[in-house]
Amino acid sequence: MALAADTETLDFHISPLLRTGGLAAQIRQSLNDLIRDTRGETIIKLRAFVAGAGDARRVEALVGAIFAEKKLPLPVLSIIQVGALADNAAQVVIEAVVSTKKIVNPNGLAFLAGQTGASLSQALQRLRESATAVPVSPERVLTCTCFTSHTADFAATRAAIQAAFPNTAVNVVQALREPPNDESMCEAVAQLSQPPAQGPVVWLKNARATLVNSHRLIFTGLQLTFGNYLDDAHEAYARLQRAASALEAVEAPVEVNAFSLDPFAGSALRKTTSVPLSTFTVQTVEGLPGVDAAAGIEAVLAPRVAEPVTVLR
Repeated sequence: MALAADTETLDFHISPLLRTGGLAAQIRQSLNDLIRDTRGETIIKLRAFVAGAGDARRVEALVGAIFAEKKLPLPVLSIIQVGALADNAAQVVIEAVVSTKKIVNPNGLAFLAGQTGASLSQALQRLRESATAVPVSPERVLTCTCFTSHTADFAATRAAIQAAFPNTAVNVVQALREPPNDESMCEAVAQLSQPPAQGPVVWLKNARATLVNSHRLIFTGLQLTFGNYLDDAHEAYARLQRAASALEAVEAPVEVNAFSLDPFAGSALRKTTSVPLSTFTVQTVEGLPGVDAAAGIEAVLAPRVAEPVTVLR
């Protein structure tokens, strides 16, 4: 449920949307596309967004089968069911974190936590302001994921994101089938042009960003909670911490994401974690890969960083 990789080697990929085949066929094709595109490099983390009424648990079974067939190490996995993808025929899109064989981030990375807004354009504007506060140039934003209330104007949405961040890999999902409003959320990862002067992990409180130049990062899969109570949430977060600390001693959260079926489960997760608010994002989604699951939590953590620095900007 957790894997470590060198920060300077990390790259980010998103599978293309597919328009033919059922859910199982699209999962299989998306995984094969990612494995082909990464050219034998190690896939550390997969995050799959499944739309429609298909069984999201098929993702886990097919990941296990395909990676075993190709004799590849198994990545950690998060599976989230959403209301819709950008194409009505598409049933799955998969994000991948890859450990490459070369140094691609010599100065480290910036993890921009979810910025919310009353509309997608407002959420994107706040993400742009967060990147400016880091600061990272728009061309250095590597990947951007937006949860929106609708995907009817996907071409325009994609164009708006790539106008803001020209080189980014874009993923846009409709979080709920029947959203109550137009609220949206966008998150991103960017390359730093120079290492943070304050230390290996720096929390930018107001910008909701974390600057990382630590040697390694730990990625966890989604840990589920099966109730809305604080004890349920505490158990899920404790499992996440145990999985990560089994690899290395962990002190510094870089990014913590909670996906919940209702605001109560998400609130319980927030109350039971001691991570800074600037690193924590809660997003309501359509479903999770557990019949009785109420929420799930995943994280990126920096091991052996005892004293991260908090900056107000």
